[in-house]
Amino acid sequence: MKLWFQREVITVPGESHNTSSQTADITGHKSPSAHMGINLVIALFCILEILDTLLTYWAVNAGLVWEGNHLVAQMAGNWSFILLKFAGAILSGIILQKLHDHFPGISMVAAVSIAVFYNAVLAWNVSLIVPILISR
Repeated sequence: MKLWFQREVITVPGESHNTSSQTADITGHKSPSAHMGINLVIALFCILEILDTLLTYWAVNAGLVWEGNHLVAQMAGNWSFILLKFAGAILSGIILQKLHDHFPGISMVAAVSIAVFYNAVLAWNVSLIVPILISR
């Protein structure tokens, strides 16, 4: 049974097969499709977060809604809100890409969770704003 912290190793050709022989680490070789998968999910959650940011910025400035998150409520109608959210999306995407090299499963679950979360937030915000626009 292999534990999560154990590395897969192969014996270097031409060496003896005793336990003191050199070994090569094969865990560093990731398939291109594994990186493409995480990159697509990261792109999806960045796009969803940026769309949510732009929708929130527009709706707050139009006076349709107010920001419910007290941590960013003061800046929700300012450009600093957009810059902060853009930087957060990009930075979290970069961090998850780097983590994917060492923890592919956990980073993929985190990226998918963030994408699902922002999809739900965007759907919630649209469901609040559309009725307001229709009633005007």
